[in-house]
Amino acid sequence: MQENQFFLSDEDTPLIQELVSGSDISSSMLAEPAAAYGHTPGETSFLRLVHVSREGLSYEKFLVAVAAFSFSKQTLASILHISERTLERIHKDKKKLSTPQTERILKLSMLFEVGWDFFGSRDHFGKWLELPATAFKGKTPLSMLDTTYGIQTVELLLKRLSHGVLV
Repeated sequence: MQENQFFLSDEDTPLIQELVSGSDISSSMLAEPAAAYGHTPGETSFLRLVHVSREGLSYEKFLVAVAAFSFSKQTLASILHISERTLERIHKDKKKLSTPQTERILKLSMLFEVGWDFFGSRDHFGKWLELPATAFKGKTPLSMLDTTYGIQTVELLLKRLSHGVLV
């Protein structure tokens, strides 16, 4: 698997591509810069992620993430620091998530792909997220996901586990 391509466990479509599909930036606008950085057609470039982060994800894409992560809407809203009322207003007014909220969903999708791959299933990764970790002073990995640094720390823990380092 290439470093910046993340696939759903039970589908051929990468989760990240599903989240960024429908963006108002055309693929042709990204083709030349993507090729310059070694990206192949059909792959999600980091330039596209920057654009989508700035553009914001729709409520429908939020629901795609909810389903993929096996979270409730309330859990993902809490991780994104959005009140349920604000989330409903985004839905009702057909607005988009903010740049930081969109970035967090995209980072989470990358983390989840790594976790699904390492644990072999969404279920096993989901259960691991809820187990207290010594590395987090007894807190769960799930409790760390509400900040960018927390996501990076969980990623680091997964990388250590994948290399056989006891944590």
